[in-house]
Amino acid sequence: MRIPHSTYRLQITAAFDLAAAEGVLDYVVGLGADWIYLSPLLTSADGSDHGYDVVDHAAIDPARGGPEGLRRLAAAVADAGRGILVDIVPNHMGVDDPHRNAWWWDLLRFGQDSRYADAFDVDWAAGDGKILLPALGDDTPGEGSELDRLEIVGDELHYYDHRFPILPGTADDGADGRTVHSRQHYTLVNWRRADHELNYRRFFAVNSLAGIRVEVPWVFEESHREIVRWVRDDLVQGIRVDHPDGLADPGGYLDRLRLATDGTYVLVEKILEGDETLPTSWSTRGTTGYDALADVDRIFVDPAGRPALDALEKRLQDDSPAPGQGGRPQTWAELVSERKRGIADGILNSEVRRIARLVPEIPGPEAIDGLAELLTAMPVYRSYLPLGFEPARQGRTARIRPQARPRRNDRQAPDRTGRPAEFRRRPLPADLRHGDGQGRRGHRVLPLQPAHLAQRGRSRPFGVLDRC
Repeated sequence: MRIPHSTYRLQITAAFDLAAAEGVLDYVVGLGADWIYLSPLLTSADGSDHGYDVVDHAAIDPARGGPEGLRRLAAAVADAGRGILVDIVPNHMGVDDPHRNAWWWDLLRFGQDSRYADAFDVDWAAGDGKILLPALGDDTPGEGSELDRLEIVGDELHYYDHRFPILPGTADDGADGRTVHSRQHYTLVNWRRADHELNYRRFFAVNSLAGIRVEVPWVFEESHREIVRWVRDDLVQGIRVDHPDGLADPGGYLDRLRLATDGTYVLVEKILEGDETLPTSWSTRGTTGYDALADVDRIFVDPAGRPALDALEKRLQDDSPAPGQGGRPQTWAELVSERKRGIADGILNSEVRRIARLVPEIPGPEAIDGLAELLTAMPVYRSYLPLGFEPARQGRTARIRPQARPRRNDRQAPDRTGRPAEFRRRPLPADLRHGDGQGRRGHRVLPLQPAHLAQRGRSRPFGVLDRC
């Protein structure tokens, strides 16, 4: 295994493709960088500059230079005595333009009969056997609805510039677009319903990025076949895995990746919250360095400037204090807890509701409220059941500590369902508390933790309180 001493990131786009990367290689070498580090290369959505919205796992994006572009760059990098680290995206695919993603298109056309029904994470029961797509300006019933704007164009259903497939045989009778739509395996709904009713797993709260299930063997194989080829053909020497914490089983995924690539160099994009540590069982050389970057950042911060910033924050808080318990200013912990709960009740509520549907032992409103509180109390970026209880004894990695929750500590204070808070002391089912190995309940909560904490749980409070 080759190990880089340093890397230099190049964002590969249509405007700066693999040929352009080859053109700056001498400059990068002159800087002393050991390897070049490439953004995602697989075919992504039209116009995407970031590449994290992959629509085709089988090919390098032609707009980014295609397979020939990588072959030429790899040869030049090898001649320079350097290596290539490439970014990959195992957690999700881009679905904003369904016709560009063959997997998603087939799923929408054939529903649960699609070969790709196992590839995506869809709660079919919640949609009465259909997948909800947040695409309409509104979906009010009766005449004049946006559904009346649907048009049949060949074997497709069009809504303005949006294209959706039609199940064969469902439009043969000449019915109008609205009627044909009612016969499909998907339901187009008002985009505002996404945060509370969506029934497919997303990347964070991004409707256009649908989660895929790489824990399914054939999904891993087909989504990684091209990536594995790059490694085996020595076109790349290392892999950076984007957002492994979105996966059902990050550790198992990294084991499969190690076997498929014969143990090539692998880094993970992993946020470590507080004194959280990277699981030692993972098949990775480490993180991409957010934690190290936090230390490096402090080199460029002059501590002599702190008193002036503290004084400014105090003046701002005195002028407009955030409400805390007993009339005092709100603490950082209270603010974070409040905002985290707001996210569980807001943009990630459809994900919370989906997990709650997997816990029929607890009535729906109670399960929703309890799970939202569980997410709010999580002190780490993600926990890893069934490994959670052992790290809990050794350190903080998976331990849950109640955070400050103003107005909700009283056992009789009503929760958001209107019931006394005492019900939240009811123990969760065993597989949610300990992890059930192959089950889909305990492991459904875990990928939601990072979205809940990173997306807004930390960023929003900084807009209110700058000293923590």
